[in-house]
Amino acid sequence: MSVLDHSKTTAKRDELILRIVSALVLAPLTIGVTLLGGNVFDGFWFIAAVLMSYEFLRLITPFYRPFWGAVFIHVSIFFALYGFLSETNPGIVLKLIAPSLFLLFVWNESRAGISPFWHFMALFYPLVTFSAPLVIIGHPHGGAVAMIWIFAVVWGTDIGAFFVGRLMGGPKLAPSISPGKTWSGFIGGMLFGTAISVAWIELAGLQWGWSWVSGPSLILICLMASIIGQIGDLFESFLKRRLGVKDSGRLIPGHGGIIDRLDSFLFVALYLLLLLISGTFSGLIL
Repeated sequence: MSVLDHSKTTAKRDELILRIVSALVLAPLTIGVTLLGGNVFDGFWFIAAVLMSYEFLRLITPFYRPFWGAVFIHVSIFFALYGFLSETNPGIVLKLIAPSLFLLFVWNESRAGISPFWHFMALFYPLVTFSAPLVIIGHPHGGAVAMIWIFAVVWGTDIGAFFVGRLMGGPKLAPSISPGKTWSGFIGGMLFGTAISVAWIELAGLQWGWSWVSGPSLILICLMASIIGQIGDLFESFLKRRLGVKDSGRLIPGHGGIIDRLDSFLFVALYLLLLLISGTFSGLIL
């Protein structure tokens, strides 16, 4: 083995160790926060959204532009949204002024050559990351179980894609977007994510009598969730490719930034919200 090959092997091993250690810390923390619920849960996702705003705005806003002003506008919108979701009165300033300031800021940035698309994406990602968990956890019939189902889909898919992709290799899934992803990893992640999420729902039904669909319909719903999660991952890779960066940040060792860690979660959470709103799950209509 050459020195270069040895160096690559060592780097891959170190990356795997970092990923495992980060997962061992973050997974119990996230599940614990979900089970606690209340203000702890709300605060956890509020912080995640603020950090995501910081990362995204840092990627698209040059240092000489009003970066912290943009962060302030985002945080103000989060507060306004929280007031709406928690049925409290955030005040007319947050209800109207914050969104107006955002539109004014986007218009000003567009004159400076920054496409409005990037600013809307920079707000969309953290806004959904903050609001979707609050809506789901607040569901009167199994909100915490539904949140853990999202984690089961995303984490199961990540684990399956990572290990099957590395073990089997093969044709690239989308080489122009994410050169490291393979079709074998995609299929492995899809199968593993589906199996873990189906198993969680069956367990929840046995333990707590949580009403959900079962049989082939449940498998299809979980299978689609795994596919949608991987699409979310690819879409974020596409955004990073357009911005010319490898990772959204360096906050989470082995994973990159908050956006890198929550890209799949974001899409699966939106998918679950649509299922709940449409009444796909009997007894679980929002």
